[in-house]
Amino acid sequence: MKKEMKRRALTSLLAVTMGITMLAGCGNTGKSDSAESKSAENGQETVKEEKASSGKTITVDFWTAPEQYNLDFWTKYADKFNESNIQMDGSKVEVKVQMMPAQPSSEAGIQNAIATGTIPAISENINRGFANTLANSDAVYDLSGEDWFKDTVAERKLEDVTKGWAIDNAQYVIPLYVNPITYCYNSKALKELGFSEVPKTMADFNKLLAAYSEKRVELAGNGISHFMYRSELLNSANYWERWFDIESPYDAFSKGVPLVEGNKFTADKAALTKVFEFYGAMGDSLLTGTIDGLWKQETVPVVMGQGLPWEVSSNHAAGKIYGLDGDYVFGPTLAENESDKHYNYADSKGIVLYKNDKISDEEHKGAIEFLKYVFTGDGKETFDLDWLQATSMLPVRGDLDTNESLSSYFNENPAMKDISTYVADGIPGMANEKVAEIMTALGEKAVIPFVNEVTMKNGINQKPDVSKYVEAAMEAMKTAGELE
Repeated sequence: MKKEMKRRALTSLLAVTMGITMLAGCGNTGKSDSAESKSAENGQETVKEEKASSGKTITVDFWTAPEQYNLDFWTKYADKFNESNIQMDGSKVEVKVQMMPAQPSSEAGIQNAIATGTIPAISENINRGFANTLANSDAVYDLSGEDWFKDTVAERKLEDVTKGWAIDNAQYVIPLYVNPITYCYNSKALKELGFSEVPKTMADFNKLLAAYSEKRVELAGNGISHFMYRSELLNSANYWERWFDIESPYDAFSKGVPLVEGNKFTADKAALTKVFEFYGAMGDSLLTGTIDGLWKQETVPVVMGQGLPWEVSSNHAAGKIYGLDGDYVFGPTLAENESDKHYNYADSKGIVLYKNDKISDEEHKGAIEFLKYVFTGDGKETFDLDWLQATSMLPVRGDLDTNESLSSYFNENPAMKDISTYVADGIPGMANEKVAEIMTALGEKAVIPFVNEVTMKNGINQKPDVSKYVEAAMEAMKTAGELE
């Protein structure tokens, strides 16, 4: 039965990518330079056979996320690995790095590469939901039984982390980085409102909102026109925005109960209700117009916004100072009680090894050698610090807050130090093939109508009835995901 399910999943995946293939067939293949000069009909297979039998070089293709800093980072480590002259059965292993295609999306580019046999041996940029799709298609390796993977887990203290990444008791991904999604506050606005700490509970939040309501006119005169900024609440096209503005506060309110577990709809209705009530309480003080670089503005026009760690480096470059005495400061997701954990959505991605007829056993084994070099070999001493400095994204480690090799970085980067404290309570996204459909339906059928019809038409703290929209959200997600 499981083999039949995988066969059907792969058939479905290939069908989905047929249209993409027509558009992306002329793009980069991820194979060697000599392979790219061959005919599209059979050149790549011929070159791979030559590499495997030459006894000289085994070339491992690695795709990075579609960002220049990712490409630069992995190229640096590939160069170090290549210079170390790792041998397998008398052949040198060499890693070749290139950026994965990003149009119409990186997931579509990967699916197209699987369909056309141009998939690399290894790539980063895989979240748990897409890993589930790949696993159901038998397109990636289960790593859980591999000794080198167990060594990586032990070295990076990932025993607890990998539990959250498990898919049907298997491990398909090496978690690489995590961005805890919480909240960010205008430090100057907090001071004007008489607050010396960021809110941690809903009681704290309600006090801040009430204080803003009392001084709204005065603050508007100082350029602070709204309470919270979240333009993406009205965007249903980018389904992943629901991870940030709905799922993250939901994770905190539900105390970690998932919206979806496997093929079952497991959402805590009371917690989801609290999310809608959270936005409903702001009324028309919710700013949904588009602002380019919110925290880089000379005068930030809101009290709070979404806490997005990847904005730290550009804020710093714009001269903004982090901290309660500076321009902006991060705070946790809001919990009901002081003793509750501040669970949040972990925007986290990792590395997978692809299983494909076009990937030789030698290339697969060479890819493992590269990962061993990075995570448990000569590269491990500098990898995480280099990663942080290159990307400003937190590496996934169980000892992130105690690792001495990172202490100097965190001392010099207080924003990242604060963000790192939220990593332990981060929850990866759902492992469901229909995550895009589920989150798109949540936005279209519930979130956008609620913001337009209720939130924007009310004043602050009018406590609107959200039940209709919560019901719509639950039904939309269940239907879109065909969930039990």
